[in-house]
Amino acid sequence: MSTGTLAMARGAAWLERLDPRLKLCWLACVSLLSVVLDAVESLAVLAIVSAFVASGLRMPARAWRLLALVLAAIVWGALVSQGLFYAAEPRTPLVTIVPAIQIGDWQAGGLRLYREGVTYGLAQSLRMVAVTIAGLTVCLSTSPPRLLAALTWLRVPTAIGFMTVAAMRFVPLVLSEYQIVRQARWLRSGRGRGQVRGQIGSWPPSRLAKALRTEAALLMPVIAAALRRATSLATSVAARGFDPTARRRPYPPLKMSPVEIAFTAVLITATSVVLAMKLLYWLYLADLYYRPGLRPLYDIARTWL
Repeated sequence: MSTGTLAMARGAAWLERLDPRLKLCWLACVSLLSVVLDAVESLAVLAIVSAFVASGLRMPARAWRLLALVLAAIVWGALVSQGLFYAAEPRTPLVTIVPAIQIGDWQAGGLRLYREGVTYGLAQSLRMVAVTIAGLTVCLSTSPPRLLAALTWLRVPTAIGFMTVAAMRFVPLVLSEYQIVRQARWLRSGRGRGQVRGQIGSWPPSRLAKALRTEAALLMPVIAAALRRATSLATSVAARGFDPTARRRPYPPLKMSPVEIAFTAVLITATSVVLAMKLLYWLYLADLYYRPGLRPLYDIARTWL
């Protein structure tokens, strides 16, 4: 996303007021379920629920369009790549792009889009979509101090939590630095942004390669500025006597409401039930544990999980 988008994006009042421990629990549950679930329907439900929670973010319309474009690119890329290069059996061709060719003893199998590959790619893309939306929601709706307080409460080492929060804060700063460098290049070139963009489609390959090298060269001042900022941050932390082993009391103190406690319990319980069902189903498939009374559970796990 652009720098302005990140600067303007934040959570709605109810989303910002949520305890950061609940948000981290939500993100952990979505991450676990995205790994454990295999059914496309269940992964689609998980992605839809993540999107529903993300609707509490207050972002401009262009930010939502950009997010939708990124997610669509993830889904499209996984569908096409897995559909074309799916190697498992059985495979059902949907579209033949390049027919099979045989010249003498040499034979090429052609290029086809397989239904099983498309299904598998859709499942993989939904995993990424669900986690991406959940992570974006937590990052944009939680202030760094509250996130650091939650990580400390969860017994995450303070040094690791501090580095994590600092890295998150550096992302919009690096994007802002990159935007400034690009604007300076446009001003020095004497051409507007629209002129540059309008000519990209008609550029010859050599000129396009030169433009890509120029964009890559712009990263050097961005990296240098990031290193200078990191050095200043380290000096500031050392000057203030930062001690990762010292006890800290967050302000305002972390306190969950009864509703947040109940919702956290529901999240943990639901995730634990799904994990237990999948574990029992995997043991059944591996011929390690089987009980006839659990047959309905095995059927549910095979069909929906």
